[in-house]
Amino acid sequence: MTEGTVSVLIHGETLVFHPQRALLWPRRRTVIVADTHFGKSSHFARHGIAVPAGSDEADRQRITQLVKSADSLRLIILGDFVHAPLPLGSLECDRLQRWVEQLAGFLEIHVVSGNHDVGTSRTSLPSIQWWDTELIDFPFRFIHDAQRARTLDADALFTLSGHIHPVKQLKKLGKSALRVPVFWQKASGLILPSFGLFTGGFAVVPAEGDHMFAVGPSGVVPLR
Repeated sequence: MTEGTVSVLIHGETLVFHPQRALLWPRRRTVIVADTHFGKSSHFARHGIAVPAGSDEADRQRITQLVKSADSLRLIILGDFVHAPLPLGSLECDRLQRWVEQLAGFLEIHVVSGNHDVGTSRTSLPSIQWWDTELIDFPFRFIHDAQRARTLDADALFTLSGHIHPVKQLKKLGKSALRVPVFWQKASGLILPSFGLFTGGFAVVPAEGDHMFAVGPSGVVPLR
């Protein structure tokens, strides 16, 4: 297993927290990420907001390297695949289409629709299998926002979700606080950190019995 990862056993299945803010399910040869928000920088630029360029390409390369190194056959994105609908024919849309087709040559791509994906042209991305509410692969339920889960069999399914971009505030440095992305494991589910590097984060406070795993420069670290 890759250095810096942490493995946990959930409902009889081994899941691996990866330092690239991804979750691996080795038995199913599946890579799971949340909140890629592709097109966010170009969306901001179209609205006159100066932002760093190149984050989308860096994130695409991270996913490509990840699925290849993990020898994956399936990629599941837990919503907010894009930040906003990309204009058809735009440079960013063309780049995303080409990348998706390259990945589709050797693995399945599943996207559970998130709130930012509303209005996205699915016909322009024919190789993606879209799920409007949730994807179920026992013993897991894959969904964007765990609060919107519709399946009644909650006791038998462990929820894997994104949406809130969880981070943990570790300590204050002067007037600023050190915040790190975290995997937030609860009794009923696991919330993944946002995969996209150009995304914010929401500081969360674990309840008793919860577990957090911080993504740091040297790998994933359990927080006590």
